[in-house]
Amino acid sequence: MQTIRTNPGHPEASSGMALPYPSDDDEPAPSERAAAPVPDHIGEAPRMRVLRLRIAGWDVVATLLLWGSLLIAATMTNWPSRLFGFTANICDEDTCGAVPFGIDYYIHPLVWGGIGAALAAAVLGPFVSMLKGWYMSFWPALAVGVLLVTSVAGSIITAFSQPYWH
Repeated sequence: MQTIRTNPGHPEASSGMALPYPSDDDEPAPSERAAAPVPDHIGEAPRMRVLRLRIAGWDVVATLLLWGSLLIAATMTNWPSRLFGFTANICDEDTCGAVPFGIDYYIHPLVWGGIGAALAAAVLGPFVSMLKGWYMSFWPALAVGVLLVTSVAGSIITAFSQPYWH
């Protein structure tokens, strides 16, 4: 039990107000310490953390529709050859002329990196969004945007490099 005394050195002590100032004899006796109740949570098995997903029905439907349309566009149309048709014009031989800054060496990594980033965004992004509580239907649209930017950048680099190759 703690007693309350006034602190004579404190500025408010002259006001007659009692301030908490523990004394040295407020320490509980060893027998009182042993009789203290043990909290209930000690000794219990750890509780499993519950994962709650916050998803909207329309968002799931939109994501599935966008995934389906991406799969159809990538496999059943000539969309990939239209986007990345410039790769047929790339000079990969040692007989090609030197391009300033060696920029032609970045075409293949740019194309394959863009495709990999788009796949990662389309496949992994919605799962991250489910865990974070974000909307997940924007990830397939972001994947299309990444593919378009990759295609445009690759075709610009190829068009810039072609006069130096021949």
